[in-house]
Amino acid sequence: MTELLQNAIEKAKSLPNNRQDEVGQMLLAMMEQDSSELRLSESQQAEVRRRLAMPLDFVPEAEMNAFFRNLAG
Repeated sequence: MTELLQNAIEKAKSLPNNRQDEVGQMLLAMMEQDSSELRLSESQQAEVRRRLAMPLDFVPEAEMNAFFRNLAG
């Protein structure tokens, strides 16, 4: 076990039971994903990388507010 995982588990032990269960569920979900046979193709992986590299164009908040005000009448 790595030191990082061991430290995380030690910290998780101090959480309330419901939070410990959430941490356990997340860890088990990650392990299930690793054993899944579902994988992205090379072209799908390339498309994800391409889209993540693209900056997002956001509409200014004032413009969005004006748009919704116009819709509401």
